[in-house]
Amino acid sequence: MLNITVGRLFESAAARFPLRPAVEASSGLFNYAQVDSITDETAGKMLGRGIGRGTHVGIWAKDLPYSFFAYLAAEKIGAVPVLFNTSLTEAELSVLLDKTDVDFLLFDDGYRGVSYPEICSRLKLGRDRLIYIGYIGERAAPGFDAMEGLPVCEDAVLRAAKAAVKPEDTDVIIFTSGTTGAAKGVETTHFARANSALAHVRALEITETDKLCVALPMFHCFGLTGVILAAMAAGACLYFPPERRTRFLLEAASVHKCTILSAVPTLFSAMMARADFASYDLSSLRTGFIGGSIYTPEFFRRVEEAFGFSLAPSLGQTEATAGITFISPKAPRSVRESTVGAFMEGIEGRIADIKTGEPLPAGAEGEICIRGFAVMKGYYKEPALTAAAIDPEGWLHTGDLAKMDESGNIHMTGRLKELIIRGGENIAPGEIEAVLLSDPRVREAKVIAVPDEHYGEEICACVIPSAGASITADELKGLVAASLCEFKVPRYVVFLKEFPRTSSGKISLSELKNIVNIKQ
Repeated sequence: MLNITVGRLFESAAARFPLRPAVEASSGLFNYAQVDSITDETAGKMLGRGIGRGTHVGIWAKDLPYSFFAYLAAEKIGAVPVLFNTSLTEAELSVLLDKTDVDFLLFDDGYRGVSYPEICSRLKLGRDRLIYIGYIGERAAPGFDAMEGLPVCEDAVLRAAKAAVKPEDTDVIIFTSGTTGAAKGVETTHFARANSALAHVRALEITETDKLCVALPMFHCFGLTGVILAAMAAGACLYFPPERRTRFLLEAASVHKCTILSAVPTLFSAMMARADFASYDLSSLRTGFIGGSIYTPEFFRRVEEAFGFSLAPSLGQTEATAGITFISPKAPRSVRESTVGAFMEGIEGRIADIKTGEPLPAGAEGEICIRGFAVMKGYYKEPALTAAAIDPEGWLHTGDLAKMDESGNIHMTGRLKELIIRGGENIAPGEIEAVLLSDPRVREAKVIAVPDEHYGEEICACVIPSAGASITADELKGLVAASLCEFKVPRYVVFLKEFPRTSSGKISLSELKNIVNIKQ
């Protein structure tokens, strides 16, 4: 383990490989020395604007060099980037800004037709702690300061600010969804993030000669730790496609010669579904991680054969700073297609009895629990939820069910949580249920996951209408779409007269899923 911060992790690579390519995009190619200089200058501007150690800096932007530079600059001076999902609605953003005490918000032009400048113009400065909103995109945003227009502090001030950052400081806040309620902000440390990134480097044997495609968003722990910071730790190059669309991701290999492509199963599925998939030259690819949602051994084999490279399965969680298990891409395919590997070096892991918490022997199903450096500090300002996730002995209860074989490899079997993982996106059923129940025509609502070949899981809303009320599936979908992200809108709506219940009166999810499968 290295006692290091994220900023120093990058600076170490920049010192070793100053002229190696670090960031490539349509806007240009930057070597490590240039990225170091750009992010130092940006950090100096942040300090000049009042951003410093412990300041919460929201970043709401697409994954392109400027958003990465803003993130890294904040990390260098000990500010805490709060990374927002690019698909958030205005209402969701407003709630999360308050929930995480964001002082400064940096944004770009928007995502998939949503104008961030328009939304940000309606945010109220001075409310709680939000005191500044700045633009970091490639085009001017009327009415907002741009980062390049800010004054830079003196070099001595910057050096002192960088030296003050400690490995035990909070490095970032990333949002995750629980089984009920809205997203929670997960706090981790520089020490955990940097060492988790290094573990990803070791797992894929990443070197300075590799080029990693940024196919996963920075606001997800998988993309941030397993791709972006892993590349920086190794002195490798990051390639930022213009958009995370299948054509640009395939061109990352065929045109820009990326060597590593990590993705969730849904993204691999979407790329293989293209009619012109066979026309892309993917010979530059050598490996990548697959994770984030459920897939079958058959699907795993299909991806490897279609892309012509060796996949490395992994299991991660935002609360664990990304990595929990790894398996080498050099391991036999028979092992890689059926397991997610063994617990990563530096953490304790076990399969625990779901009732007693006691460790179980090989072959017995239980909950995956870990403790050690990678476990989060906690959910930001949510002590009760933190205590429910991390027991008094320091074990993080992941909510994932699995068995461990005699070789120490983990075989996933299910989840204790009701969390829906759709194409790598974690979705809390309770958040959608709350929106559905806001309509007086809905008496009861239960949101569940149903299997889907493309996304792994899809959202199904099971609804009992109020007596005498009339409501349609399209109306309910529209209700959710008006309040939540597009990917949280149920694909299926099933109307029922009653829910199946256990003897204690709780809804029986297993019976409900059987009913839904019959009715689809």
